Amino acid sequence: MARQRTAAQYTYQDLKKDLAKGNLSPLYLFVGDEDWLITQGIRALKDALLPDAETGWNFGEFQGKEADCEEVAAFLSTLPVFGGRKVAVLKDLDRLSAAEAEPLLPLMENMPDHAHLIMTAESIDKRTKCYRMAASRGKIVTANSLDAQGAAAWVVERGALLGLKLSGRSARYLVSQVGISLGQLNSELEKLACYKDENSPEVAVEDIELLAVKGREVADNTIFRFTDAVADGNEEQAMGLLNQLLASTREPLSILAMIARQFRIIAFAWEASRAGMPPGDIGRELGVPLFAVQRALTQGHRLGGDAIRGALAATAQADREIKTGFHQPAAALELLVIRLTRTLPCLAQST
Repeated sequence: MARQRTAAQYTYQDLKKDLAKGNLSPLYLFVGDEDWLITQGIRALKDALLPDAETGWNFGEFQGKEADCEEVAAFLSTLPVFGGRKVAVLKDLDRLSAAEAEPLLPLMENMPDHAHLIMTAESIDKRTKCYRMAASRGKIVTANSLDAQGAAAWVVERGALLGLKLSGRSARYLVSQVGISLGQLNSELEKLACYKDENSPEVAVEDIELLAVKGREVADNTIFRFTDAVADGNEEQAMGLLNQLLASTREPLSILAMIARQFRIIAFAWEASRAGMPPGDIGRELGVPLFAVQRALTQGHRLGGDAIRGALAATAQADREIKTGFHQPAAALELLVIRLTRTLPCLAQST
């Protein structure tokens, strides 16, 4: 059965509806263990509250035990640069003791008009002053993991936003194979969206087996080794790894989607790391485990910005060449290997 929702619960869907109407609160507390919902909720609030030009000056992010709540309060109490609003995100509020969180209470009781405080907690005692203050003066956003039925319904809805059509059977099968983590499900849906043609968006169980199920861990490791090989300019090794993937019965477009996804992960991880985001937060944003973030960071630092952008452009070109019939799929992938191994090392050395 689907997880029951009490009348008092305010969910991510409720938050999206309020933001669409322009209804904003000074305080938000996300409570739950579904990182994807929390990450998307914070992103939506940030987009609604701060124009891009103001983000660097008027946005602050503070992490659990490392946070000084007096610093958080001081940040929000000062006037924003160029007017507008100031937004602070305090993650892992539940890791702070009552004494550590106490400096927030006067601020929460009398929030300046320009200030917005967004907090997260996996679980929290509802008797604490912080919780009661957030509940009375803001919004408690429930972000618990969905059960299998709820996750399947989410897959259908999220897939539609990505241009995919999933039947209930296909959605349930994807959940049965991947699990109920929305981050992981979202990653698989994005792979399916890269694989499926816009003129044929229906996702069958066979598509899921092809992309998301068979040898997923082995294939991910092969893609990682492939990325290393092209970064080294080792055409022979990269071609050998490509042939392994082709011999695994995966469709060429599926392989290309996996290669493109790896370079997108590398790009995001590299940029986020340069901006000071911790690896754990990067993993939550991407919906990938920490070890995958660490591998991506290693490859990103090795390649540099120019080479990463060149790789993304090359994979996009290969995708166009396959879908327009300019090259046969296997030939397009072989040409991609040649382009990557001959250009990425030069671009990496120039950064």
